[in-house]
Amino acid sequence: MKITALTVALGLLGLISGNSLAQAQAVYPEKSLQLIVPFPPGGASDVVARIIGGELETRLGKPVVIMNRPGGGTTIAAKEVARSAPDGYTLFFSSNSSFTLPAAVKESVPYDAAKDFEPLGRVGKITLALVTYKDNPITDVASLVAEAKANPDKLSLASFGVATVSHFAGELFKSGAGIKMVHLPYKGSAPAMNDLIGKHIQYHVDTVIAVKPQIEAGTVRVLAVFSAKRTPFLPEVPTLAELGYAGIDFSSWGAVVTPKGLPAAVHDKLSAALEETINSPSVAERFAKVGFEPSFAPYSDWAGAIGKEAAEMKEIAQKAGIKEE
Repeated sequence: MKITALTVALGLLGLISGNSLAQAQAVYPEKSLQLIVPFPPGGASDVVARIIGGELETRLGKPVVIMNRPGGGTTIAAKEVARSAPDGYTLFFSSNSSFTLPAAVKESVPYDAAKDFEPLGRVGKITLALVTYKDNPITDVASLVAEAKANPDKLSLASFGVATVSHFAGELFKSGAGIKMVHLPYKGSAPAMNDLIGKHIQYHVDTVIAVKPQIEAGTVRVLAVFSAKRTPFLPEVPTLAELGYAGIDFSSWGAVVTPKGLPAAVHDKLSAALEETINSPSVAERFAKVGFEPSFAPYSDWAGAIGKEAAEMKEIAQKAGIKEE
């Protein structure tokens, strides 16, 4: 067998390239990372992302820069991440707001949530709550449902935006209770909460993070939460399931993902650092202050999980007539 100089050269080139790739992955990360958040600074997701980013920075030994990319119902940021290089330097912190809700209400989405992302892990959830103003004479869910049934479409139920988790949760409640209420969408949690406190609206669905300070200030009353079990942040508040509305378990869950195609070694290093972060007692204390319930879980079948939930959300959207603005 003749071995030509070209064959030897190609073999050496392949060996060098393979060694270079392995070496590059072994020393990862070599530069700063960016953690993209599809919401403005100061919101619940941004606060949680900054805690996670700071801890990853400590564990990885390189800066993790938070990049806020709001707009398009979170699709602008998600599209940017989906089209980024899968090199481990672009991370994305988002939720069902990016991965399962857009496809339920939009005619087209500029990415495939099931196929374009590589999950590092699910990191926890934010519980949603049904609230009213403090001195509303209706003080419980049973009375609210009775009033709504007696006066269809006379009561208002606000959300912090069309096709948001707040909107979907409200529609789930109305469907489960068999009632009709007028949906009032706001552009964000703060204006909705301000109008609730001012009695311009009657009921609202928001996150525990937004609700808890108002409870402490004595301006709102929480009627129920949407989780399967009571949240540790409002342990005295019943779940809707407890009150007889079985099957209502809806929250804003969070996950950290990267573009699809991440090298296995890089994925494992990032996922391990993320798991350490979420399971850290000191981090849990910081999460507790903002109402985030941490719980790390890897995805054995990301595409399957996203596909299943997206189908469920589409069914809810169709029944309730939820459409993109």
